[in-house]
Amino acid sequence: MTSIADCISRAVDFGAMDRARGLALQTEYDQLVARYSAAMAPTQAAVAAARDLREANRARTARRRHHVLNQLRAMRKLRHDIETAADPAAALKSLLEFNPLSGNRSASVRSLAEAYETSINAALREVLEATGTNVMSRSRDPALLTALIRELHGEATGNARAGAMAAAVRGQQQRMRRLFNAHGGDIGELADYGVPHAHDANELTRRGFDTWAEAIRPLLAWDRIPNLDTGRPFAAAPGLMPPMADVRKFLDEVYSGITTRGWDSRDPAMTPGGKALANMRADHRVLHFRDGSAWLDYNRAFGTSDPFSAMIDGLHGLANDVAMMQVLGPNPRMGLEFAAQVARKRAADPGNPGLAARVSRAEARAKAMMAHQDGSANRAEHVAWARFFSGTRALLVANQLGSAVLSSVTDAATIHMAARTMGMARRNVMARSVQLMASGARRDTAARMGYVAEVLADTGGSQSRFMGQTMATGIPETLSNFTLRATGLAFVTDMRRIAFQIEFSGWLAENAALDFAALPKPLRKVFSDRGIAPADWDLLRDPATRFSAPNGGDFITPFHWLEHQTALPRIEAEGLAMRLQMAIREQLELAVPSASLEGRAMMQGAAAPGSIPGEIARSFMMYKSFGVSLMLGQYRRFAGADSWGFNRWGYAAKASALLLVLGGLAIQLKELAKGNDPRPMDEPKFWIAALFQGGGLGIFGDFFNAETSRVGGGIAETVAGPVIGLGSDILKPVASNAMRALAGERTALGRDLAGFTARNTPFLSSAFYARTAYSRLVSENVAAFLDPENDLVMRRRLKRQAREYGTRPWWTPGDALPHRPPALSNAIGGRP
Repeated sequence: MTSIADCISRAVDFGAMDRARGLALQTEYDQLVARYSAAMAPTQAAVAAARDLREANRARTARRRHHVLNQLRAMRKLRHDIETAADPAAALKSLLEFNPLSGNRSASVRSLAEAYETSINAALREVLEATGTNVMSRSRDPALLTALIRELHGEATGNARAGAMAAAVRGQQQRMRRLFNAHGGDIGELADYGVPHAHDANELTRRGFDTWAEAIRPLLAWDRIPNLDTGRPFAAAPGLMPPMADVRKFLDEVYSGITTRGWDSRDPAMTPGGKALANMRADHRVLHFRDGSAWLDYNRAFGTSDPFSAMIDGLHGLANDVAMMQVLGPNPRMGLEFAAQVARKRAADPGNPGLAARVSRAEARAKAMMAHQDGSANRAEHVAWARFFSGTRALLVANQLGSAVLSSVTDAATIHMAARTMGMARRNVMARSVQLMASGARRDTAARMGYVAEVLADTGGSQSRFMGQTMATGIPETLSNFTLRATGLAFVTDMRRIAFQIEFSGWLAENAALDFAALPKPLRKVFSDRGIAPADWDLLRDPATRFSAPNGGDFITPFHWLEHQTALPRIEAEGLAMRLQMAIREQLELAVPSASLEGRAMMQGAAAPGSIPGEIARSFMMYKSFGVSLMLGQYRRFAGADSWGFNRWGYAAKASALLLVLGGLAIQLKELAKGNDPRPMDEPKFWIAALFQGGGLGIFGDFFNAETSRVGGGIAETVAGPVIGLGSDILKPVASNAMRALAGERTALGRDLAGFTARNTPFLSSAFYARTAYSRLVSENVAAFLDPENDLVMRRRLKRQAREYGTRPWWTPGDALPHRPPALSNAIGGRP
């Protein structure tokens, strides 16, 4: 009888199988025979080994075919998108983040990922409201969250509410799993899958394999974990735990994969793709815990995130992966490389010598954007240093951004211009945002439309609007999130973003009576950019699928339409709903900007955190990403003005005027919050500072009035960023006091210490409603106690303030209470 070894040998000899694959299969077969021989006769062992090897190989072949077909399909679309785009360089970047100037109508990864995330949040609204984090970054209901995690892992808790929430979360997990598989992935359906883990690789390394393996082995459901050598579970029934000898190889592979971040099973190669994303997601599901209690026990010992973050980040991460696979294929890096090669070929045109250089720059930028989108840009080179500097940045947010909500008044300018461009009622957005802030009932109506406050799903990123993603944990992250949430920035931003989306949905309904050809030009352009055809518009405007508010308002919202339409199969309807939500999100980004992918890639590149270049870049970029994103979006709107049907110079003039005026208002509000009178507005330097403030770079406006910024740093420290500035703030006093001591002069250690604590007390140093009281009642009294010359120093500071800024304090330093109200008339001219 011909053995399977003979079959493998013949396949290799006749070229049907490469030799490396043949040797690997032969090794697997020999290992199976040896294992089965311990429990059955040699002949039976050989038969069983051959059968299991054939089944496992057949399954791998089917998965590979599905993967390749989806990658080829994505590559055909990428070729078409780049070859037909008006600008191949811009089209390449537009694959990652929407650029209206690119002429590329393909979905962008960021827009699609955010659309999926928004839909997940809408579906899990009750879960987010009940178990999400509060202002102290703790779950609002820890007991309910614990019950939810247990229910998700199939552990009955008797808590009906937790059971219903678990069903909702499981529904979104299954939905995203199906979408992932539809685009080339291979995640099997698992009942009670639970919540994925974020393993702490450093903790695993510190404690070693043996300790980790002994800790995790009794926590796992071995009857649900397949032995990849046989395709069968390690245990025959629930509750059985196999001997360590049987599972040691499996656990060693898992341990090595976590601690080496996958390089244990990956060889260096000259291709940029690495391991396909479609395969990596399946790898994440190899560990199945016995129940929710076991998951929680393991997470406390070896996890990096709290249960809420693990649950929501797992879903959002899967949404991001689905978006990348949908746009770029099952191996997104390979897809991006292919698109870049198509662009380079198109740029090889002797008649357009500048195009090749632009494509080359765009390729580098797109790859950096990809690194920020898939998170690889946040993969630390040295974890301890990365956490230290990220924690430092988070503390600086707590120390310095407590008045950022006052700067956000400039949102009114960008909201006005975004609404004007689309033809929407410009005043309605700001009015509705105020109504949302004041009324829980209106927020409830918005949530039923599908527009849930993003802060509810916040897992530690409230500062991302100004900073992008961070990896700070523990106290620094808690303090930064507390500052931004307690001062209202996260809430105000959310209400404005929800208000814009509601008004956009209402405006769609206002145009529902019009055929596609009769729609306003801006709306037709938005639809065309997102592939929404006349037939799609007819489906979207169906009265039976529109949302009716309690006050009778009529709205076309993507998620309400998705759940109430019956004309399309679910998969097609979901695609149309996501395209509409992408269109809304892209206009929202122009109305209420956040840190953009291209802005981060432009200013920061993809340098790893924990490395010298990476930390310098992150310090440099801190607080500047918002301004860069704002200017990038406004420039694109200006450059594409003709396609929207208005004069570009008229747009530029109005946008600049609004940003200038509102930048001036932000300056005055912050002066009042600091306990000072408004600044005189009859001087050019005020309006230069207002220009910088309106553009999101207000700190640079300080240098038109003084040699130092508002936090005491010079221009070099300000350009280098707050982390470098903090280092200078620490080292300069040390050096100066050392020099004084060596020269036999009196040191100013008390003065410097008091000044440092006044500028660097989390929340109290910056919160707009607390900073002046803290300064007058605490920090200035500390300074008076520590510095014998404090009165002289204070008088000099007030004279310099009057000379450089034209203001005096309405709450005098050293006084327990204000001595007068602010002199608002100071704003209209004159100097004190």
